Amino acid sequence: MDTHRLYRLFNLVKIHRKFTIIIAVFIIVVCAAYLNPGPLYFRENVDNYYTKQLQIVKEKLIVFKTLGKKKVSLEILQQQFYQSRLAYKKLAVLTEYFNIYETKFLNYPAIDRIEEDNPDKIIHPEGFQAIEQLLFSSWNAKSYEPLNSLLDKMLATISRLQNEIDRVYKFSDELVWDAMRTATVRLTTLDITGFDSPAAQYSLPEARASIEGIKDILTLFKKEAGNKKFLDLFNLLNKASGYLLTHPDFNEFDRLIFITQYINPFYKELLTARLKTGIGVPEGSNPVNFNAASIFAADAFTINFYSPDKAYWMTHERIELGKKLFFDPILSGTNTRSCASCHQPEKAFTDGLKIPFALDGKTILSRNTPTLWNSALQTRQFLDSRTDILENQLDEVVHNQAEMKGSLKNSVIKLQNSSGYNFLFQQAYANVKEPVTPFTIANAISSYVRSLIALNSRFDQYMRGDKTKLTMTEKNGFNLFTGKAKCATCHFIPLFNGLVPPVFTETESEVIGVPKTKKKNPAELDNDLGKYLFTKSDIHKHSFKTPTLRNIALTAPYMHNGVYSTLEEVMEFYNNGGGKGLKIAPSNQTLPFDKLNLSKKEIADIISFMKTLTDTTVNNKENTPN
Repeated sequence: MDTHRLYRLFNLVKIHRKFTIIIAVFIIVVCAAYLNPGPLYFRENVDNYYTKQLQIVKEKLIVFKTLGKKKVSLEILQQQFYQSRLAYKKLAVLTEYFNIYETKFLNYPAIDRIEEDNPDKIIHPEGFQAIEQLLFSSWNAKSYEPLNSLLDKMLATISRLQNEIDRVYKFSDELVWDAMRTATVRLTTLDITGFDSPAAQYSLPEARASIEGIKDILTLFKKEAGNKKFLDLFNLLNKASGYLLTHPDFNEFDRLIFITQYINPFYKELLTARLKTGIGVPEGSNPVNFNAASIFAADAFTINFYSPDKAYWMTHERIELGKKLFFDPILSGTNTRSCASCHQPEKAFTDGLKIPFALDGKTILSRNTPTLWNSALQTRQFLDSRTDILENQLDEVVHNQAEMKGSLKNSVIKLQNSSGYNFLFQQAYANVKEPVTPFTIANAISSYVRSLIALNSRFDQYMRGDKTKLTMTEKNGFNLFTGKAKCATCHFIPLFNGLVPPVFTETESEVIGVPKTKKKNPAELDNDLGKYLFTKSDIHKHSFKTPTLRNIALTAPYMHNGVYSTLEEVMEFYNNGGGKGLKIAPSNQTLPFDKLNLSKKEIADIISFMKTLTDTTVNNKENTPN
């Protein structure tokens, strides 16, 4: 194992608690890197390129700072900003793969954040996106000082990267190759959607810079560069870059054509070239299947990655057992409520209610029932993100006095006394000394929930090559969704939830300013504090997990409090700037305040597209009780 795995795994520790066990092998990994350095000449070539690009970015930032000190015009500063981030985008192919943590201080969304292990310390925005907000949204005569301060911090981060000890050892061929693959995912999911450039709207030129960075790195594979597959890769990248150059208007850019005709073919050729040349893949589990033809493929994601270890993984027997338990009220204290009472398959595993009733049938609970479709493809559970794995979620719901008033411990006795269940548990957990335990009960139901994957909608089929599946209206809706309407900057493609690409290990939450009721004059902010209730960090007040839009046409009403009955109402809320448009925005709203200025037809097109994300084939055939 080479040094990069140390760096990358350590960075992932900072992103998600799942990886805390990696600390235990820290010293072993370092030693292994030195004992098995691999093809050093290749690593040195990559390191030389990386060093050169770091220096270019540093020089651009130094010029930027000099201009700021001279207090030149805003127009000149904006032009230097463009040039600086174009240089960074070429570098980012490597930095955003090998230095995930550090890049949060170079090119992270311009919002306050915290580290999970220190919720009391608020980290204020730094890097290019913070500077972008300053230059393109809030510039005034007093802005020169904060600009120079931000540039100083960026230069300090670049210097740390330049002085990184023994950096060369992490640049193995399989990891550098995967960095190109990851950059391709980022290009598809973030670069062309405006995620990095919400104010400057310079996303398309920056996407071309990303492509140039990928091309530069491809040339470093000198032994393989003469291979025909490499020529195909260069040709596809040149065509993609050419399309960006000839279609420069952000709002008019056809992302559907760009992805299906240029990026998806490149991604597939990248896989083919890797296999042909014998380049390996990173060791260990990964959220993305390295052998999938694209990130829109049916097998693009590794479901078991989002479970802690093999003890949690799905098997056919566990899924079938979990399915039976899901529809059985045996876990509730009154034997009257099952999981399916609120998560009904025919309603896309919701209940169709604004807010569900408590177990007593009279009291109203606090939040809308979310769908279970694709809930395995995220790293946080519950609308307020308070737990990380499905087993913990199940445990909380069963023991909640208002929801099920049950006890997994007490359920063990009931299930052991049932010959039918006892047999099913023995089959599902044959290698476990005690097959029926609170853990196996929770794991069986969670295994069933993990099987609820909806990734075969008309949209998916179109992205996999069937061009008959989308109408012109729906195509236009996708391009608006991923462009002008900015929907895809929170509901990330291809999953359309908050699982942040290209690494797919962090589930995002947002503050959008949801009203308590539909009343507008005056509107009132909903009083649910969301994620704040367990983190106690002020930046999380009114923050809720970004939900999936898969099967969105079937899961009304919408928002955490079910305030909106239709997608038209939801789109009106966003089109007017969320809570800001209703004059109720909390100070920490993360949704951009600007109105989207979408026409009625554009809104209708977006809704038409969202309906193409409906996938009921599995629902109808497999997820009803036996």
